[in-house]
Amino acid sequence: MRTILLIYQRRQAEINSANFDYFKIAKCQFALHLPESTGALLEKLLTNEDNYLKGYQIAFDLVDKELQTFTTEVINYVEKSETLKKDHPDRLEKLLSILRGQTKERLSLQFLKKNNHSDMLMIGKLKESIPAKNSMLHSAMIWMNGMMNAYTTNDSFIKDNMNWVAQATNWNRFQATATLGMIHMCNKSQANEVLEPYLRGGNMGNQGQSSPYATAGAYFAHGLIHANQFTPETNDFFM
Repeated sequence: MRTILLIYQRRQAEINSANFDYFKIAKCQFALHLPESTGALLEKLLTNEDNYLKGYQIAFDLVDKELQTFTTEVINYVEKSETLKKDHPDRLEKLLSILRGQTKERLSLQFLKKNNHSDMLMIGKLKESIPAKNSMLHSAMIWMNGMMNAYTTNDSFIKDNMNWVAQATNWNRFQATATLGMIHMCNKSQANEVLEPYLRGGNMGNQGQSSPYATAGAYFAHGLIHANQFTPETNDFFM
């Protein structure tokens, strides 16, 4: 792998840089665990008027395909780049937003929310057809809503039918709250706002008292929303 990396790097002097494959170099650097080399590569690309967009694309690839620990080390490197801070602060800001997953999350949520075609009328009719005391169907209904609206932030069914959802008890209530994590997956900016009522006491609707099951479900939902996106702030929240 090191030999392949050297071959790719030496080719830069032999061929037109416009056709130089920076993506393969970055892939080799990941395989060899060379985050500082990847950081230096991104720094080089972002200072070049012809190649800075390639730097952004490599950053997207890192977030999509590589380990978060590797990406974090790359972030630590580029954050210290005095060249980028001085000459290209806007590009550095965009690069860090991409590497931290913020750009991808924002665009993904916008797309999925805009293109969500879940049939809420059908969900409502199914809810009305479920017997009042059939806990299995009640739980399945809530899970169905969660899966149909996953990643879309559309939790209108739960909000509009809070008292009905609150009929769930014990572990079914845990599951009902946890589906909020499915619906708001990656919606980190609003995670605390969505889950705060349940984290304070777990009361759901006007039925029953505060439930430790709902509170536990809210913590599980919080974990789903922040899945594979460790931040010191999230660690402090759970600790």
